[in-house]
Amino acid sequence: MKKGLILVGFIVFAFAFAQTVTNLTEFKESIKQNKAEAKESIKPYLYDGYKTTYFNYKTYNQVKEVEIYLFNSTEYRLAFNGKACPNNISVKIYDQSKNVSDRILLKEISDVKGGNVIVQTKEMFEAYKSGGGNASRLKRVFVDYEIPATPGANNANPTIEHRGAVVLVMGYKN
Repeated sequence: MKKGLILVGFIVFAFAFAQTVTNLTEFKESIKQNKAEAKESIKPYLYDGYKTTYFNYKTYNQVKEVEIYLFNSTEYRLAFNGKACPNNISVKIYDQSKNVSDRILLKEISDVKGGNVIVQTKEMFEAYKSGGGNASRLKRVFVDYEIPATPGANNANPTIEHRGAVVLVMGYKN
């Protein structure tokens, strides 16, 4: 009888583990597809690179920041794909990091969950100038992903349902 219960417990554990691995594999595959979509959307600009930002939804608000370097006076196109986000997040692009109090908001995107959102450095530079910036060009920008609180999220042991990712693909004008 004990051996039977142990065997049943082992089978249930193995099935649960296999299901988690399958969900994680599907999640990673969706990230690859999102990257390919975003890469396609920056054309005719030439692909320069990408950054995937992974996060877990929590019961409190979060901000994840990514720094993007812009070289010379090259015009860049940024594509944000948030299809791997079960809940919507917002994106704010600034001229300086979140530690600087007088930074300038260059662009705000309220919905990246639906698909690819395109931003170009030309429009960010115009916002920089109108916001009082005095540099001759943007050398880098800071992308803040604002992740809202999610009731019912498990802060200590998040599940795959409370996991999200945003793919940022960059391209430059030749």
